Amino acid sequence: MAKNSARNYSQLTIKRLYGLSRNNCAFPSCPVELLSSEDETNFSNICHIEDANPSLHKSDRYNPNMTDDERRDFKNLLLLCPNHHIETNDIEKYTVKVLRDMKRNHESQTKQKLSGKDLIGKHPSALNTVIGHIGTDFFGDNLPDEPITAPNPELKIQFNHVIQYRPIIEEYSAYQGRLSKIYDEIERIGSTKKELVLRNIKKLYLKEKGKYNSFDEIKENADSIFSNVESELWELIDKSDNTNNDLPIEAIEISLLVIMVDAFMRCNILEEPPKA
Repeated sequence: MAKNSARNYSQLTIKRLYGLSRNNCAFPSCPVELLSSEDETNFSNICHIEDANPSLHKSDRYNPNMTDDERRDFKNLLLLCPNHHIETNDIEKYTVKVLRDMKRNHESQTKQKLSGKDLIGKHPSALNTVIGHIGTDFFGDNLPDEPITAPNPELKIQFNHVIQYRPIIEEYSAYQGRLSKIYDEIERIGSTKKELVLRNIKKLYLKEKGKYNSFDEIKENADSIFSNVESELWELIDKSDNTNNDLPIEAIEISLLVIMVDAFMRCNILEEPPKA
């Protein structure tokens, strides 16, 4: 049944939802804790941004062109407390865009705060684990350009008009040296995982880039492009057999962002500014 399929969330999706919630409702300034610290009571509602099924009695946010896989995907889900779940049923006020911005802002704040917890330092295998997840030949073709290094991240942020991901790029660029050492070791032992990681990210970016007709359109959608590439990489992680269930999902989350920011710096995501 469509209703059940659209609510059949993967374990990774549920882990990410709760991991990025900070145990708080995503509605701005809502103080409700989703999981009680005193007992096992769960006050959270998993809400579909574009509805899981059409309402028979009222207008809704149901998109008939969506598949059930897309409806149950992490990108389409939001964790709210029961009261705000009811409040956001007002589809005139809480449009799909409003709910997507609510989700993105809440999760972006979490990603920035996670950086201060030194999760990569506490879980040193996390970066290698994510490289193992996405460093596989998923696409089976070559790309014409070799990865390069952007000399000035700020210039690239400005050139591509990155706004929402700016603080994340600034925060996680500090880990590039640590990642470079891991890449150097991977190359030293003759592995192609570094090349495959960067090639896969580039391939996913080119797929997103193909949706737009001009650089102006790319700039207008730079944050969405970055977000969509991130989502596609999570799908690769979900498919990977190289799963390490012992790592906290937050450590995987940060490690993927470190790898993406490094790829951004190497111009595998978004466009390279013109050379002076």
